[in-house]
Amino acid sequence: MKISIGTTSNLRLCIFLLITSFGFIKQSFAGLKWIDVGINGLTCSLCTRSVDRSISRLEFVDSVNMSLENTEGRIYVKDVEVIDLKRITKAITDAGFSVRFVRLQFDLRDTRIDKNGVFNFKGQQYQWLQFKGNELPNNVTLILIDEGFLPRKESIQWKKKWGISPDKNILHLINER
Repeated sequence: MKISIGTTSNLRLCIFLLITSFGFIKQSFAGLKWIDVGINGLTCSLCTRSVDRSISRLEFVDSVNMSLENTEGRIYVKDVEVIDLKRITKAITDAGFSVRFVRLQFDLRDTRIDKNGVFNFKGQQYQWLQFKGNELPNNVTLILIDEGFLPRKESIQWKKKWGISPDKNILHLINER
């Protein structure tokens, strides 16, 4: 089979673009794909920079992409033993801002979830309140409803709705609205 010079050049260019594009793709692993945080009070690029730096200092954070326009950030985490979501919200409040929401995208295909929606992930126990035992989606976006991850008033409303008593050892999740 004879390949013309133009085809060979195009093939090499395609291979080069394919290989180099992998450097720009965020690596993820089965489990947690990303964390989105809504942040109240972001009004300028210095604000977003402050929050970005505060979150980026956490040892389990790989990268942070802040959006001033949407007043939120997307956090990618490293594949480590423990991911402490409370430390993310503390980093935000330490930077002088408040948290509007924390949304997580999980890949749950290799996760054991009991009939009550309880599962363990990276050092934390979670309860998916709307879990139906027959669903184990590859990707599901869930919102934390515990205090500190939503405004206090909204968190209280969700806890009343679901009849949740405070438990510092478990974080509660609902499907994204």
